[in-house]
Amino acid sequence: MRRFMVSVLLAVSCAAVAFGQSARVYRTEFIPFDTREGALSGDSSAFSHYLPYRPQPAGMIGRTETVSEHVEIPTSWSDYDVYLHVENTIKAYDVAVNGRIVASVEDAYTPADFLLSPYLRQGGNDIALLLRRSAVPELSDGATGNLCAQFEGCCIFAQYRIHVFDYDARILPDSTGRNAILTLDIISSNSFPSPQGLDICYDIYSPEGKLLDYGMHEVTVPGRSRDTLRMTRNLGEASRFLWGGGKAPLYSMMLFVRRAGKPREYIPFRIGMGESTHADGSILRNGHKIAQKAVRYNARSTRSEAERDLRELKRSGRSLVIPDNPQPRWFYDICDKLGIGVIERANINPSVADGVRSASGNPSNNPALADEYLDRTKGMYYRTRNHPCIVGYALSGDNAGNGYNLYRTYEWFRSTGDARAAICPDAGGEWNTDVESVAADEH
Repeated sequence: MRRFMVSVLLAVSCAAVAFGQSARVYRTEFIPFDTREGALSGDSSAFSHYLPYRPQPAGMIGRTETVSEHVEIPTSWSDYDVYLHVENTIKAYDVAVNGRIVASVEDAYTPADFLLSPYLRQGGNDIALLLRRSAVPELSDGATGNLCAQFEGCCIFAQYRIHVFDYDARILPDSTGRNAILTLDIISSNSFPSPQGLDICYDIYSPEGKLLDYGMHEVTVPGRSRDTLRMTRNLGEASRFLWGGGKAPLYSMMLFVRRAGKPREYIPFRIGMGESTHADGSILRNGHKIAQKAVRYNARSTRSEAERDLRELKRSGRSLVIPDNPQPRWFYDICDKLGIGVIERANINPSVADGVRSASGNPSNNPALADEYLDRTKGMYYRTRNHPCIVGYALSGDNAGNGYNLYRTYEWFRSTGDARAAICPDAGGEWNTDVESVAADEH
């Protein structure tokens, strides 16, 4: 531990830390499994390439607290890409591997993934978080943390160097409204230097448990790159399986890969049929207006307590919630299951006085913070975009002002092709919002 602290001290005390592109990656939040049984159980201990990450206090450097864990990377992981998943840090942080800072995160409220493989060595590695005050604390003025224990949910896991990196799945009715059409984009990543082949397989079951479709596609991914496979399938009769309006039928889908003829790496998820859009300043689900009054709700509790709260909200006729910032993954799983719509909100929560446009008084109009605004928006969007409960995205808090940075994030969001509403609550009639505002009662 002493050797590790010396290396971190050297790294932090340097006037500039030299490292390449940030290790952070943006994608759906998921953990792969070795077997179908493990995937269906959701038990991460059933995944042989998974390690809980439990950093322990390792010292203070000024006002920066270092927490670390000495991690033995198995020899069997030599041909794998190793990821670190971080959440519940409470503070902004830097990620350091063997004394080298590989990423810096100002937003303590949005879970994040990091590709660590380029910085690891075989055997023992010191993986640390340097907890510190954010360089932009004003962006979290209105944020609300949950009550999870610090670092709860943090983990390290590995995927073979050619693997499923991300996916984007949608089930929509066809033009007749009778058939369910699956559109599935699967992003494969290959970190080998040469092209590699991969068999991508899937199956999907109806909410009634009937196998609807399965298949396998051979793909070849160029070296050190990512490639996308798009599939479109007709799943048959659809009308009774629409998700929305308080109803929550969910299709069960499994992605898995096959190498050398053997199935590996199972990724389970559930998906609701239908589409969230917007028109004339209103949020729509399956073409019908959603009540524009939400409940402000943050999962400041355990999963079971949050589920009890959300069930009670639904019983009282409230089926639209808006949190202050990104929530634990299980929050969205609960809302998927209950048929509760969520307006996801980026952790961009400054408190700006009415009408202030100066960069010094309005972070949203300070171009120096444009990259940070985009970073928080991307982190929010990619991790939860596959949840059917997400009916719209609030790109900032209610009193965030408006300006250049929110113009940029709105334009970026619209460039994704996502049909859901992007909302800047403080746009004040300007062009960069699809819905003027969403009123929210306190829970």
